[in-house]
Amino acid sequence: MVVNIRLALACVLIVLVSGVAQPGEKEHGQGPIQRPASPFLLPIVKRDSLLNGLQLIVLEQTGTGSVSTHLRINSGALFDLAGKGGLADLTAGMLLRGAGGFDAKGISDIVERSGFTVNVTIGWDTSDIRISGPADSLDGIFDLLGRLVITPTFDQKEFETLKSVRLAALKQELSDDSTAVRRRAIEAVFGANPYGRPVRGTAESIAQIARQDLVYFHSRFYLANNAELVVSGDVLAEQVTRLGRAKLGAWKKGEKVAATFRPPVPRSARTVLIIDRPDAQFARAASVQIGFSRRGDDYFAGAIMVDVLSQICSSIAAATPGASVEVEHEAGQIAGPLVVKLKSNPADLPGLLDSVHAAMGRAQSEPTSSERVESAKSRLITRIAERLKSNDGAADVILDIETYGLGRDYLINLGERVAAVTPVEVQRAAQNYLKPQAAAVVVAGPASKLDPALKSLGAVTVSK
Repeated sequence: MVVNIRLALACVLIVLVSGVAQPGEKEHGQGPIQRPASPFLLPIVKRDSLLNGLQLIVLEQTGTGSVSTHLRINSGALFDLAGKGGLADLTAGMLLRGAGGFDAKGISDIVERSGFTVNVTIGWDTSDIRISGPADSLDGIFDLLGRLVITPTFDQKEFETLKSVRLAALKQELSDDSTAVRRRAIEAVFGANPYGRPVRGTAESIAQIARQDLVYFHSRFYLANNAELVVSGDVLAEQVTRLGRAKLGAWKKGEKVAATFRPPVPRSARTVLIIDRPDAQFARAASVQIGFSRRGDDYFAGAIMVDVLSQICSSIAAATPGASVEVEHEAGQIAGPLVVKLKSNPADLPGLLDSVHAAMGRAQSEPTSSERVESAKSRLITRIAERLKSNDGAADVILDIETYGLGRDYLINLGERVAAVTPVEVQRAAQNYLKPQAAAVVVAGPASKLDPALKSLGAVTVSK
């Protein structure tokens, strides 16, 4: 199987290994670096850095006529202030609402006039700014980037408008039972841990955020040496370095903040919360427990374990008409939630939950079959390959390697590391991370039909 995985990677890895010097690659303006040759056909990556610590990563693809930039700040919603969930999201959201001498309309006019596509997103670990446009607009892209990250204005009126927009979106989200059960179950497991609050905060936490909080978050985390910039397309590395110095050289550096947080309090028993929906035709549920970190040594074993569990859950759902069961996991700087989402007729839901938790127990007590493990390995390789097929996906992979400190030989060694995972290691990951007996289960549906049957799972509480 090692050979098969290597061949698959050799066929699909048409993008770089982030940071591994290829023939002709230069770092910090030095000459070519001699490193062991990659076993894959990988194009040249060019790197440089500014005096303020900003890392520049360039993928030259001449003749495409377009250019894309992806600036990542390696801090996100994990660092929201206590009681002020949504702070990182609001800070990022304000960037396009005034910066560098332009108000929101002025920035919008620049974007439209220049033919840019701009996207600002926030996650638990990162704040990301993506700008793409015609190749001859690179100077304008760098100018806009510099204004956004160095001199945002955080206009009070715009801030109040954005808060109103966020509150309306949150209200809409909470009207969706699938969102509500997931959120309540995660809160029950993670408590005061950052994952215990939504990335975009709550109505209560957003109300507590003031303009000075945005200024603080930006000053503390939007640091040049806490960021990387990937530029790809019809561009030369020399252009990127020149424009980086001119437009981003004044961006300040500072002391980076490590993601060190107390882990959630371990749960000793499974609990069930029913959100009563008397007239609901379908019941929705989420079963949540603590997963694993992206930085963990057993990440690949854990990822394969989650994939296998997902396949088993799909089979469980297929045996019940109208049912669906999905498994998702957020692996970041710290261990995130492992969530199983279910939807079915109310009468079928208790049995589905029972079957899912029983499947977790079997994964702990006996090794997964070699066939399932090998299939999961192939899917893992394929998912990474799909990400690498586009410039945006490739930039994401490169930046993930940097954000999580995976090592610049990460993709070179990926095939061997995935192939080396054994069924016993997958079982060990299940034993370490699957805790069905202590899961938090939240269900939305008619309590009169659900309550009696769900009592076999754990202590039941009903909420109106």
